[in-house]
Amino acid sequence: MRRLTIRVKDGEGEEIRKIAEQYQAKNLMVQPLHDGELVTIHLNNQKVSKFIDSISSYPDAEINLIPRGIITLYPPQESAPDQVTDVSNRSPIEIFLGGLQSVGSKTGLLIYSIAGAILVWVGFYTNTSYLLVAAMLVSPFAGPAMNAALGAAAGKINLLKQSLLRYFMAIGTAILTTFVISLLMQHEHATTLMISVSHISVVTFLLPLAAGVAGAVNLIQSERDSLVSGAAVGMLVAASLAPPTGLIGMSLNFGNWQLIRSGVFLLIFQLAVIQLTAALVFRMMGKITVRGVRFATGQEYVFKLSMGVSALVVAGMLFWQFSNQPGLQKASLNTRITEVMRTELNKLDGIETIEVSARFTRGTLPNLNPVICELYLYNRNDSLSDEQVKKLVQDILHKRIKAENWNADPMFNITMLHYEGQAGKP
Repeated sequence: MRRLTIRVKDGEGEEIRKIAEQYQAKNLMVQPLHDGELVTIHLNNQKVSKFIDSISSYPDAEINLIPRGIITLYPPQESAPDQVTDVSNRSPIEIFLGGLQSVGSKTGLLIYSIAGAILVWVGFYTNTSYLLVAAMLVSPFAGPAMNAALGAAAGKINLLKQSLLRYFMAIGTAILTTFVISLLMQHEHATTLMISVSHISVVTFLLPLAAGVAGAVNLIQSERDSLVSGAAVGMLVAASLAPPTGLIGMSLNFGNWQLIRSGVFLLIFQLAVIQLTAALVFRMMGKITVRGVRFATGQEYVFKLSMGVSALVVAGMLFWQFSNQPGLQKASLNTRITEVMRTELNKLDGIETIEVSARFTRGTLPNLNPVICELYLYNRNDSLSDEQVKKLVQDILHKRIKAENWNADPMFNITMLHYEGQAGKP
């Protein structure tokens, strides 16, 4: 439930009250003022927009909407539990105006962007993953991304432009900050964590997909109906966007264009997916349309154009990703190559697999895409020496991996393990 107060001219209070009764408003009250009347009503969230639309013929009405959940109790008493559990979604007007309120100042946006970038840089430089998590909490990327989707759903070209401008302003500030720090600290080589973040999976689209849906749902749901805090959802959106900014800025300093390419891919691809999914959720679940209350100046072509551009960008990025092996698929291929090696090793009698892993290097060699395959094996085959096992395993796995269309060049590091007191087989 939402509480609204409407200030109108003398004699119009009763008219407003009767209109509110048509929308099953509760606890209505009309109070006289020295220069008019004040009407207080309590409405179901979903009826707020329609009610405000119905009193649009009162141009001098001054409306206050309190964006807080109100518990209204009314007879019969036995229905109180049902009254308290009324947690319907926010009204379209509240969702839209709430998004406008969250725009905030550019000063705060820049300060938080710099703070988040510093945390990203330190996290990458020291290979400390929890600092990346802290950066996700601080980085202010969720607000502009959600407002851009809101502007698209409502057909408001100005809000869409403003939100995208703020988004790229925050992104640019973060990239510039990490670049300057790397330049001052003379950081000239990629760290292990940077390489790990740069490895993109074929299921990368799932992260911005979840972020876009969760971000939109969090703005749509009533505060008592939301099981997840806004900060947590904002962190989910920033998880898609904060690490790539640091990756680009730091890599620009020492000119690693493969890492820069991965960062640019992640930023553009994930923004497009968030924009596409969040705008659709606002439309279908939040009922945000160009004909919504008090923002009827929205244009339908803006929504269609935004969705079309986002869909084209997503399709183009996916084509780029899947047509470029292993460049933009290394995280997935690491897993697939490891699975292939385990499957082939299980076919060999007398050779036990202790541990197997595969990882692409940070770059490429001339005409090679090296993937380091580390294997720890135990030899129970009395007819084969350790060196023979190594040669056999290497030949089988090399042939099997090259048979796949992965454009990967395996390089093996095979270690034969022995228990205490056992000597290696000559």
